[in-house]
Amino acid sequence: MAREAEDQLIKGPWSWTPDDIKLLKRLYPLGNIKMIAERLNRPLTAVRQKAYDMGMKTDVYRYWTEDDLKLLAKLYPDMTTDELAGRFNRSEGSIKTKALQLKLRKSQKYLKAIQSRPRKRRKKR
Repeated sequence: MAREAEDQLIKGPWSWTPDDIKLLKRLYPLGNIKMIAERLNRPLTAVRQKAYDMGMKTDVYRYWTEDDLKLLAKLYPDMTTDELAGRFNRSEGSIKTKALQLKLRKSQKYLKAIQSRPRKRRKKR
């Protein structure tokens, strides 16, 4: 009984199971760390640290295919950057950079919709 309690103290509730590690190894190279963290129900920092500890790296650059570029041009005007990042399995920064390079813009319908949403208040420092 004491051994189990000691193991729990060492491992804690955030211990990485073999399934967690398997999922991390499969998804981390794709680079969508936010999605991995949500799927594992862990903080982003925990996912990054575990990957770092295991010597893992993301595929730093994945080229955009012609089909991806066409689809991005079609979807970008009416979808959030976060949704697009999930759809293309890329970071939000990657989506924004490519949209800027392609001179893509959000639609008026989209811009009006986000303006009508209540704003989140920022915490004062």
